[in-house]
Amino acid sequence: NVFLSETEYGELKQEIREIDRLIEELSSYMRSSGKQYADHAVTLRRWAERSAPVKNIPDYTCSEEESL
Repeated sequence: NVFLSETEYGELKQEIREIDRLIEELSSYMRSSGKQYADHAVTLRRWAERSAPVKNIPDYTCSEEESL
């Protein structure tokens, strides 16, 4: 029940490594919740952005003996 054109799928496949897993998740979510989306490609891109780990966050923790 996730509808993508061949072009959209090809673009998503190049952009998002785990696109097939996200398509399955979106499909399951839509079936279980009854929710519909106007543009599945945009929804998948948003889901991919939200699930991407945040990179290069500095760790400023220190032990009690240390000081900043």
